[in-house]
Amino acid sequence: MKDHDAMPGGSGESYWDSLRVSLTRFFEGPPIGRHGTFHGVVLTVFKFLAGNATLVKNGVSVSAGKGEWMVCHPGIRFQHFSDSARIFSIHLKVECPGNMATWTGGPVLSFADDAGLNRCVRRIRQSAIIRRMESVGKICPQGLLETFVEALELHEAVFLFTRSLMEVLEPLGMRYVALPIRDARVRESRHQLATMGLREPFTRQWLASKYGLSAAQLDRLWRSELDMTPALFWHQRRLHAASTLLLSRENSIKQVAYETGFDYPSQFSNWFAENMGESPRTFRDRHEWD
Repeated sequence: MKDHDAMPGGSGESYWDSLRVSLTRFFEGPPIGRHGTFHGVVLTVFKFLAGNATLVKNGVSVSAGKGEWMVCHPGIRFQHFSDSARIFSIHLKVECPGNMATWTGGPVLSFADDAGLNRCVRRIRQSAIIRRMESVGKICPQGLLETFVEALELHEAVFLFTRSLMEVLEPLGMRYVALPIRDARVRESRHQLATMGLREPFTRQWLASKYGLSAAQLDRLWRSELDMTPALFWHQRRLHAASTLLLSRENSIKQVAYETGFDYPSQFSNWFAENMGESPRTFRDRHEWD
């Protein structure tokens, strides 16, 4: 086997040094967005305190009621909550840019109450940041002033919850796994594009030259491994970043444009509308509570 064919690890192992898990929403109460189609960009977790709901994603329909949990992959879903529904809503942003990790298994599932998860939820709720967040009527911890120790406290609680959640989900078939990339040149160039700043300049020729290839040669290698090109990956990464940033009211559209590599908000708005079929402002208003 040639060096560029070598694949790191084995038996599902991969590089997880760029793993990030963050809490983007946490609240108790009636669901926000009771009925309709929603574009979720994070892992959505519900604990039902009352009532029931049905979620449909990728043709899979799952229902849950009082005392049960429901988990849904990121992406477009349809949801319908009963009028009496009351939930814990926990949104987790799980990402590992360096190894092309993705959610697999059933796109939505439900399971019975779990004492370990309940303990983890209480620990999150007791953290200083979440107590401060709830005291001012917010549902997102982003944008709150915090000390380093407070940030560590919340991160630890969120990691413990995520680990406990995965201990439940994996036996049910839902996993977060790294997709194997055999060719080291594809693996390393993908890692480069996944971790570099979105304002850094990118061209096909520049990336290919780092591995002694032409742009066309690197495109062919990417297609054989990933069924896409570096340019398409970069485009999708920018679009995902823009969508995620827009869902936080803390970011102005001008800030989102800058963070995703555009110098002018109008240029960003035209690009976003061309790809998403609606303006950034319309997208934000329509998905504000997802």
